[in-house]
Amino acid sequence: MKKMKMMIALGATIFWAGAGAATAQQIGVVGLYQNGQSLNNTAISDLGCVVQRNGAIVAMQGMLSPSLTQPDQFIVLACEQSVLENSERRAVLAGLFAGGEPIALFEGALTDFEVPATTPDVAERQYILKLGYYNNIDIDARNAGLTALGAKASQREGHWGNESFLQVHRASGIATPDEVVILYYETAEIGDKFRDSNPDILEEVTAFNAAHLNGFVYLIGAASE
Repeated sequence: MKKMKMMIALGATIFWAGAGAATAQQIGVVGLYQNGQSLNNTAISDLGCVVQRNGAIVAMQGMLSPSLTQPDQFIVLACEQSVLENSERRAVLAGLFAGGEPIALFEGALTDFEVPATTPDVAERQYILKLGYYNNIDIDARNAGLTALGAKASQREGHWGNESFLQVHRASGIATPDEVVILYYETAEIGDKFRDSNPDILEEVTAFNAAHLNGFVYLIGAASE
């Protein structure tokens, strides 16, 4: 998968509240790792969690200080209880990938969105995770901007889909963001075409980020499950 230019990545990952039917909130965990090998599924089960998404990160773009070390793996878990508030459970989470180094771990209220039945299999999709740090200067304008951007993009062919939204309550390895959003395009090619064909959307997303976020990171990759 080719690395995308900054402006293209900025246009890929706006989350908005009207993104479709959502499940009730549950405890979610998003983990970012580097150089890991096999995933310890027994440890995940012992934590009372199930894997919702697991895959590779191939590019990172954004504006964050201090910067985030680029991970090459990510995992999204749905859990029965908190993981990060307990030191022993944190240690298990940090070591989920054999030989891997945890870069950042996030926990909070996880909301899942309905994925259309016509969407290609997980392995065909391009995934993007956005970490966002809001400045909260004008929350009404921010919410209105999210809704307007989402509505506009949804009318364009090949627009992104929203899979999950994590309202972050705890973090390890990096300052706690407000949210981690998991989005996807049906394929990487469709994502490239959407971004190339909609420069106005990209410009509006860039303006939104500048107005309402102190920092953000986009992680681009693919999922194996």
